[in-house]
Amino acid sequence: MLYKKFEGKNLYFAPIDNQNLELCTKWMNDETLTRGLGQTSNIYTEISEREYMEEQSKKINNYQFYVVRKNDDKILGIYDLHNVQQIHQFAEAGGFIGEIDERGKGYGSEALRMICDFGFNIINLNTIVGRIFSFNFGSIKSAENVGFKKVGEISNRYYYRGKFYNEIILEITKEEFYKRYNSFVLPLPDKK
Repeated sequence: MLYKKFEGKNLYFAPIDNQNLELCTKWMNDETLTRGLGQTSNIYTEISEREYMEEQSKKINNYQFYVVRKNDDKILGIYDLHNVQQIHQFAEAGGFIGEIDERGKGYGSEALRMICDFGFNIINLNTIVGRIFSFNFGSIKSAENVGFKKVGEISNRYYYRGKFYNEIILEITKEEFYKRYNSFVLPLPDKK
């Protein structure tokens, strides 16, 4: 059962549970996905996925959601805010569209916008940072489309297929987000 936590235009977020271990394990063993996450060398089983999900669900500084398409309730991927620092109003965003045939359709950009909206308007963040490897042009473009700006780069951060790649660091602030978007967050009623 998927529980709607937060809705966007075409998608909604649902809390992650252990009911979809097979799907998540399939994604985490897909080389076309894991190379962009820097996890191609890792091997995932349903047991390790269950342990990871249970561990993540207990963290108080992590908000992780399934990305679900509204019109058919199909789970497309996972997006999250991690390393959340409430005192400093800071977090890192990450995520992916796991279903290969659903990539490149704008779902990643909408999910990133939604996770930022959730961060700024629900848990009161001020700055959200993303980290993307330099070869992941689609994810960089998606982040820039949402309003993230490049603020740094770490040289030779990731080794893959005989070559080193840099890690691009991008950020968006609450102020910059508000200049671009109306929130998906529903307003409180004005009257009783």
